[in-house]
Amino acid sequence: MTDRRTTWTISIAAALAVIGFVGAAQFNGSLGRQQYISSAQGVLITQVEQAQREQERLRDEIEAAEARVQEFQASNAGSQAERERLNEALEGARLKTGLVAVTGPGMVLEIADSQRDVPVGESRTNYLVLVDDLRDLVTALWASGAEAISISGGASAGAPAERLVATSSIYGVGSSILVNTAFLSPPFRIEAIGPEGLHDRFLTEPSYLARVARRIESYGLQFATEARDDLRLPAYIGNTTLRWGVPVGDER
Repeated sequence: MTDRRTTWTISIAAALAVIGFVGAAQFNGSLGRQQYISSAQGVLITQVEQAQREQERLRDEIEAAEARVQEFQASNAGSQAERERLNEALEGARLKTGLVAVTGPGMVLEIADSQRDVPVGESRTNYLVLVDDLRDLVTALWASGAEAISISGGASAGAPAERLVATSSIYGVGSSILVNTAFLSPPFRIEAIGPEGLHDRFLTEPSYLARVARRIESYGLQFATEARDDLRLPAYIGNTTLRWGVPVGDER
């Protein structure tokens, strides 16, 4: 009896020991899995966070790049507009200073030496076109509203007319007249572009009537004028550089 009880007790103890071992093993395995899962999740979370930060960084770089592109485009558009504005201003300045050929309505006048015989005792010079005659005619044209003037001479047949600009000069050199750097001789042809009525205003302009008109009548200088609807004047091709004049504030 005692042997049976002892055997049964040992069997129960062994069974309980096995059950306990299995339970402990299962418990330990569960903890290990949880730790593994938690560790794996931590790695994934870290990777996700890194990816998110990288994505944010890339997004910031893209936004910054787009902002720079927009700034460049705006700057380039502004530069283009500024270049266009400067080109327009430059073209306007070239037009006003006579460096561009122009076309428009106006008038033409021609003057040449008199064909009359010179009376005894009178100077032949009175019957010739003088440098002062051309100066007075040009002055009268400017005063009448001319915007552009050119002069050509008989000795310069085939040569372009001389456009008058701020630095132009008209000098008498022997029997010729020097306009800009060209020697001209009669007959002289002066073309002027200006507003409507330029021809009529010129004929009543005191700068013309005061002296030249009297010389034309007194000495028989050949003279003719005509209004024109369409004239073309060449550009000035000489030197416009100022040697001594500088903008105010740049004096040295």
